Amino acid sequence: MTLFKTSKLSMVGFAFPAMPLAGFLQSKYILLMPLYAITMGLDTKAIAGIFFATKMFDVVTDPIFGIVSDKYGTPWGRRRPWLVLGTLIMVLAIYMLFIPSGKVGSSYLFGWLVVVYVGWTLTTVSHTAWALELSTDYDQRTDITGWLQVAAMIGMMSVALTPAVMEQLGTTTHAEKVAAVGWMLVILLPLAVLVCLRSLPEPKVPPPAHIGFRRALAIVAGNWALLRLLAANAAITAAYAVVQSLFVFFVTYTLLLGERTGFTLFFLMIGGMVFIPVWVKLAQHFSKHVTMQLAVLYGMLVPALLFFLPPGRLWLTALAFLFVGAITSAHELLPRTMMADVCDHDQAESGAERMGLYYALLQLSSKLAAGLMASAIYVGLSWFGFDPDAGAENTQATIDNVRYLIVFTPIAAYVLVMLLMWRYPIDRARQKELRRIIDERAGG
Repeated sequence: MTLFKTSKLSMVGFAFPAMPLAGFLQSKYILLMPLYAITMGLDTKAIAGIFFATKMFDVVTDPIFGIVSDKYGTPWGRRRPWLVLGTLIMVLAIYMLFIPSGKVGSSYLFGWLVVVYVGWTLTTVSHTAWALELSTDYDQRTDITGWLQVAAMIGMMSVALTPAVMEQLGTTTHAEKVAAVGWMLVILLPLAVLVCLRSLPEPKVPPPAHIGFRRALAIVAGNWALLRLLAANAAITAAYAVVQSLFVFFVTYTLLLGERTGFTLFFLMIGGMVFIPVWVKLAQHFSKHVTMQLAVLYGMLVPALLFFLPPGRLWLTALAFLFVGAITSAHELLPRTMMADVCDHDQAESGAERMGLYYALLQLSSKLAAGLMASAIYVGLSWFGFDPDAGAENTQATIDNVRYLIVFTPIAAYVLVMLLMWRYPIDRARQKELRRIIDERAGG
């Protein structure tokens, strides 16, 4: 096993890009979709179709980029050049999406979503693959992923805090809140990447072994641990996408707290931040897949808080979302650190280290699940007769349907995760055996 050693300050600098990247992901559904539905007046079905259609590009681009980033290096490293390029693309696309000039239509939203997703793929795959390559130890990988998740939760909290502060200073429109978050991301993302590049070197990896395309595909398709993890990751991503997509509508129209959405969102993020060390310690005490089962079991119980939550009770609402938010940090932390172990299984089988490809597949499952679920939720809202433009003029029965969707849909997804993680094949002992095989082959 290779233990990774560095200062906490260097690790903070390395994890910094996860902050604005997670901030973008958080705001995409909670702020951006309502912006184009409410302010720009796009039909909810059209928005659902756009977010779904843009995901189809990722089906092709994500695996291709994962393969390219693993196979081809530069004098500056395998991950760093793509991280810089992806950042430049994202900064431009975020500005165009969050701060649109005048009234824009469906083609504008579609085009810039495609661009921002390309930048997102280059940036996140490069940064996370680089992080997961820092150590080969089962438990230390959880620590490293924990650092990334802390930065990510701070980014999500910043997205929530910005509108909350604006609400305290005076009445602001939704478009003004979105623009403020957009400027924050445009400034923070390049700064964070610059700090990251100066914090840690890329680890040296052996030249990739050559394996034929058919054998490489067969190894991936036959990796049952990978397939089960991808399905579980898709399910928990879909569960959170429901909360993200319905959050503004639920707080505004069901709970009648539209002027305090940022304040409430901040408590959702605080819950995730507080629980990061809990999930890390549980994963190191038990195993990662058992901890995922514990997390989703918790996630099946806490939605009851939202089901019985009365309208107009700000602090009770904040407390409820504090407990609901506890599982949000498990959504990214556990699948990421588990994917590094799955990559060990692949390397033991193929002889090639393909962290970029495997994390690209993990990210693809997240994108497809989030896009499909967000689209399904918006179609469902339309089917139930909910009109964002009508606001409080929607019938009480229609507004109640928003509550049912945000409570019961995640529970169904978490049940599936529980089943997928039952008797999961890669635990601590199995991962150590895989590393022994890889190290013996390298020594030979």
